[in-house]
Amino acid sequence: MELAGWLAEQIEAHGVEREADPAAAARLAEAYAALAGAKAPAFGMELPAEVPDRDTLRARSLELLKQWLGKLDAEHKDRIRAQLAGYGIGSAPPIPPSPPLEPE
Repeated sequence: MELAGWLAEQIEAHGVEREADPAAAARLAEAYAALAGAKAPAFGMELPAEVPDRDTLRARSLELLKQWLGKLDAEHKDRIRAQLAGYGIGSAPPIPPSPPLEPE
C-alpha cells in the first residue's frame, strides 16, 4: 500500500467515531505534528521529506483531533496541548509587555 493511503487509513482509524480510547487523540496529535513538519513519528513511522497529499492528510488529522478535543476532559486536553507544544505546535507563551518608557 502506498504511504498516503496507509496514513489516511490510520488517521481515520484513530477518529472519535472509530476509537473509544482517548490515547487515539495523542496518536492523532503526533501524526498531525509529523505531517506539519515536526520531528515526530506518524503512527510509529518516521515520515520521509516528501509525503503525497501531505496537506490533505494534515488537515484531516487536525479535523479529527478537534473532534477528540471536544470530547476529552481537561486533563487529556492539557496533555494533548503539551504534546503539541513539545513539537513546537500551538501557542507560545505570551510575550511580556515592554517596560514603560522613561519620560525625557
